[in-house]
Amino acid sequence: MRRTLASLVMAGAVTLVGCNLDLTNPNNPTLAGCLTNPRECTSRMIAGVMATYRSNRTDQIRALGSFGRETYYMFITDGRFITGPYRDWKQNNAFDAGTQWAGRYGNYRNAYAAMQIINSTTALTDSEKAGGIGVLKTFIALDLLHVIEARDSIGGVVDMTNDVNAVLPIVSRDSVYAWISAKLDEARPEIDSAGAAFYFPIYTGFSVGVPANANTPAGFAQFNRAIKARVEAKRGSLGCGATCYNAALTALGQTWVADLTAANRDNGVYTVYSSSSGDFLNNASFAGSLGSDLYVHPGIDSIASVALDDRYRRKISLCPANSPRSEAGVTASHRPCTYAGISTPIPIIRNEELVLLRAEAEWFTGATATATTDLAAVRANSGGSNGGTSVVAFPAPASDSQFVSELLLQRTLSLYQEGQRWADYRRLKRLAELGRLPQDTLARFTVAPFSVLPNQECDSRKRAGNPGGVPLSCPGNPVP
Repeated sequence: MRRTLASLVMAGAVTLVGCNLDLTNPNNPTLAGCLTNPRECTSRMIAGVMATYRSNRTDQIRALGSFGRETYYMFITDGRFITGPYRDWKQNNAFDAGTQWAGRYGNYRNAYAAMQIINSTTALTDSEKAGGIGVLKTFIALDLLHVIEARDSIGGVVDMTNDVNAVLPIVSRDSVYAWISAKLDEARPEIDSAGAAFYFPIYTGFSVGVPANANTPAGFAQFNRAIKARVEAKRGSLGCGATCYNAALTALGQTWVADLTAANRDNGVYTVYSSSSGDFLNNASFAGSLGSDLYVHPGIDSIASVALDDRYRRKISLCPANSPRSEAGVTASHRPCTYAGISTPIPIIRNEELVLLRAEAEWFTGATATATTDLAAVRANSGGSNGGTSVVAFPAPASDSQFVSELLLQRTLSLYQEGQRWADYRRLKRLAELGRLPQDTLARFTVAPFSVLPNQECDSRKRAGNPGGVPLSCPGNPVP
């Protein structure tokens, strides 16, 4: 444990009395302290990495939901939660500038520290070490994926060192994606070497309907491959093409993906929330403090025939009654209830997304008929599974352009409030389509191509002499 020196000065005393207290800070373990019980310590550190990812998830849904025109965050006393991502996004001090930056790298630091301790101890077996390292690398890759989904052409930092004050280089978007892919591949054989069970607990409810159960090494390996498939599909759409799409299909074959039905569409891996003392709430829920100010972006309401689609019904139109709200010059009529309660889990990735990824990879590797079949299954078993009629633009796409239109439509409704839409429209070169709502145009809103770096990051790089050059979006290299 870290030893801290506390100094107390008692004002008003007849004589000046200095008191030094040697205290233990139990919330800030050091390497030396942790090595006295490395099994328990690293177990808690791994749990902490997963818990921090969970708490960052609700903020991601709020912020990326704004950038992606899924929601307005109508915090009634401060319109900057709307104007930040919708209008002032070029400013390094705007609200949501820097979203998915500090929190993600903070968790990377946590995972890095845990891996150092795991690697240095002799108290764990080789298989136990491999399991811990594989899980931590997977979460590092996942956190860095959210960094680059928000930054895109700005790029991101991939390295980590022992020096917590080091200013490390920002590398290109494609380099970040390649690094993430490689990190997931590093983690896979380590997870496979963990044996039948991890030495650390993974919270109950982490997976639902995953046959091998993602709480086990066998199931977690499938989770790792599911994230790999998502990464490779994104890379495929960003210039890698068939090579990466084929890699996505290979990874999908090592997951729980199954032809979509209403019964299996939600099989996947989740962040779990609870109202228990000391636990974390799903505050993006309809009943949560954040969710109470989330309103459906009218662009979603305006999708042709959307009111008949069961995805819209269960996530939006059948929500409890709520009043319209206006803020920052725009109005929304109702709130979503994608996540009904403060203990409702949020998916990290589930079968419905896997099938959509498969359809995309199939189409762009020439298997257009099976891609069309997969999209039809999504429409039937998610959009039309409860008496509804699924929205459709091109039931049988005849060109890449038509397929992309249909894919984006289905992903918008299937993955509503899962943090995907903004990155999807950008990577598939349809970002301008998000900026067509008349009231947004009148309010001088524009669609951000990325979330700029926060002021603090720009300032620290300036003090360090901007190694590698002034990053895009910082003073000296502003957004055009």
